Amino acid sequence: MKKWFMPMIVGLCLGLTPTLAKAQGSLSSLRCDSRLVLIGDTKGSVAAKCGPPLYQQYVGEKIVRTRYGYDKRVVEEWVYNFGPTDFVHTLRFEGGRLAEIHRGERGH
Repeated sequence: MKKWFMPMIVGLCLGLTPTLAKAQGSLSSLRCDSRLVLIGDTKGSVAAKCGPPLYQQYVGEKIVRTRYGYDKRVVEEWVYNFGPTDFVHTLRFEGGRLAEIHRGERGH
């Protein structure tokens, strides 16, 4: 193996570690009974599929650059606890659309 190859591999692995850790904590979908909730769904769609959340909170506002200028989006989180046989899930909405799904500890 060439001398420059090993440091490059180590550097790449170290550089990817935060990205991989974030990807493992995030989910791209959530199943509520037989219905599937996906990133990009609206708050109304999620509520229709999963019912009302156990808890919801206003997180803040996010300024996003669009091709027309800047847009202010309200950020809020909804928490679902599906009981001891499943996990607690936190859903983050930005501008009324589902942006992230995180799985937490076992429910109760």
